[in-house]
Amino acid sequence: MKRDKPPVDKNSPKYKMHMALGLMFLTVFIDLIGFGIIIPLLPLYAEKFGANGFTVGLLLMSYSLMQFFFAPMWGRLSDKIGRRPVLLISLAISAIGYAIWGAATSLEMLFVSRIIAGFGNANLAVAQAYVADVTPEDYRSQGMGMIGAAFGLGFVLGPAIAGISSSFGVAPNILGYIAAGFSVLDLIVTAFILPEPENRKDSAHNPFSLGLGYYLSTIANKKFSLCLFIMFISTFAFANMETTLVLLTSQYFGFTMAQNSYLFVGIGLVMVFVQGYLIRKIGKIYPDKLLISVGTAAIALGLLLTPATHSLIVLCVALVFLATGSGINNPSNSSLLSKLAPADETGGVMGIGQSMSTLGRILGPVAGGYLFDKMGASSPYWFAACFMFLAFALSFKLPLIHKVVPTQPTPTSVSS
Repeated sequence: MKRDKPPVDKNSPKYKMHMALGLMFLTVFIDLIGFGIIIPLLPLYAEKFGANGFTVGLLLMSYSLMQFFFAPMWGRLSDKIGRRPVLLISLAISAIGYAIWGAATSLEMLFVSRIIAGFGNANLAVAQAYVADVTPEDYRSQGMGMIGAAFGLGFVLGPAIAGISSSFGVAPNILGYIAAGFSVLDLIVTAFILPEPENRKDSAHNPFSLGLGYYLSTIANKKFSLCLFIMFISTFAFANMETTLVLLTSQYFGFTMAQNSYLFVGIGLVMVFVQGYLIRKIGKIYPDKLLISVGTAAIALGLLLTPATHSLIVLCVALVFLATGSGINNPSNSSLLSKLAPADETGGVMGIGQSMSTLGRILGPVAGGYLFDKMGASSPYWFAACFMFLAFALSFKLPLIHKVVPTQPTPTSVSS
């Protein structure tokens, strides 16, 4: 005889937590679809306006630099006025940036578009701070994993939409308007559905400070410095791989553009699985410190294996190690950093973390490309692996925050 399920208590803390996390997942997912639509179009579209390879690099860097400088600002501002208002403002700015892409008639307008979009999209720290607000420490790594999974899914689906649309003859500028449409959709979802965390209602008395001193004092603070340094190293090493993998597979295996695309989709799907499912299981059992050690070790091993042979099987195994390690390390590091941050500075500290990751994304491609050209196809991977072994060693010095898993989680409530 089929047993009836007990009714869902919509007022329970557990239900409210999962609803808030689900809505934040949707917010980040929609946001990243728009971002992912533009990325594959950018190089060739910029060339139509007379851009050379160096100019394309500057165009890409302009977006990252805006995130580097303004992620802490958005995060710190959300500590002052709340997470939801900052998300609404940043999404509106992103929509404007993508719309300018659609209306662009010159290379200068493309730069304006990427600068404005980078400014608006520097809001991931706000999403991470939101997760920290609505989850107890025991469930923090799972919440951060959901954000990572949303990021990965959006980044997989966005380029797919761009590719399919292009195959049907949709012009690149129209895809800019489509990306703007996703930002507007995200704005509507956030405005009408996403609740503000309850503990943000008293945030108006929190002091707002974000001068150079705040950056430097946060980075120099021994409480945060190891987490921040590991964030930088991990992103720097992974960016070495992302930049040179296509060059390596072309040289080792003669891969076409389509085959390399499938390879990156595979990496993305593994990371989505790890952050969306696996981290939810192991994050309940093991402390963040241990997971960071496992993640950094797996990335280092993957980097060593990638150029080790001309075997496609070994390459695939190496990339699984890389994707799995990154999928474990990133949310665990973000989880630990959020636990170490004072409650009234969570957004600002998470913003500094995103700046460190962005700095890795800026410097990693430069180092990887230079080493590939000057020292051979395998050199970026050996170089990055050395950095990851350093991160692995440093992970043992991270603070251990013990997990005591309650039978019923008691997350911070949210208000509509």
